[in-house]
Amino acid sequence: MNSQILELIQSFETDSKTSKTKYNDFLAHVYYVFDKRISLCKTNVVMNKYKKMRASILRYIVANKRAIMTEICKHN
Repeated sequence: MNSQILELIQSFETDSKTSKTKYNDFLAHVYYVFDKRISLCKTNVVMNKYKKMRASILRYIVANKRAIMTEICKHN
């Protein structure tokens, strides 16, 4: 699994009980982490880099839903 995703999983905290809700909360967490990074950028080049990174990570998370849910449940 991607090291960036593992870092995001480790920084993720939720009070949700069901795995589906945890997964949805994790998707929101990833989006907001990158949104914060994008908002702190001064140049468009760096903003676009983070936007592309966010999109690719979200695609990976959606494509590998089962593996991500398993990791989330292990860490929470």
